Amino acid sequence: MKKLVMAFAILCSAAASCAEPDYYAALCAWAPGQIPSSSSSVIWGVRGTLFYGDCTRLNGLDLAIGANTVRERFNGLEIALVFDHANSFAGAGFGFANVVDYEAYGFQLGAWNHAGEGYGTQWGVVNTAGYFAGLQLGLFNWADNLDGLQLGLVN
Repeated sequence: MKKLVMAFAILCSAAASCAEPDYYAALCAWAPGQIPSSSSSVIWGVRGTLFYGDCTRLNGLDLAIGANTVRERFNGLEIALVFDHANSFAGAGFGFANVVDYEAYGFQLGAWNHAGEGYGTQWGVVNTAGYFAGLQLGLFNWADNLDGLQLGLVN
C-alpha cells in the first residue's frame, strides 16, 4: 500500500508540474480581441464567449452564445448555441454543431455531430464519423467503420 501511495504522489506532482495553466478564466467577444489572446492560451477553468472564442487547450467549462474553437485538446463540458470545434476532445459537447477533427471521447448532442474517431455517444439529427465505437442516435448516422450501434432513419 505504501508503494501505491508513493507512486500516486509522484505521479500527481509530476502531472501538476507539467500541467501548469496559463489562465484560469477567459472572456471574449471575438477571438482577435479576447482576454487572454488566442495565440498560445492554455485555460484550466471557465471560458465565456459572446461571438467567437479560440484557444490552444482548455480543461473545464466552455460556454458560448456563438462559436468556440480549441486548437489542440479540450477536456470538460462545452456548451455553444452555434458551433463547438476541437482538434481532440474528452467530455460532453452540446451545440447546434459539434465537430472534433481527430479523437472524441464522450457525448455529443446537437443537430450535427462529427468526430474523426469517436468513442461514446452521438445524439443528433446528423451524426458522422470516420470510425465510431459506441452509439449513434439520430435521423442520419454515418461511420466509415463502426463498432457499436446506429439507431436512425438512415444508417
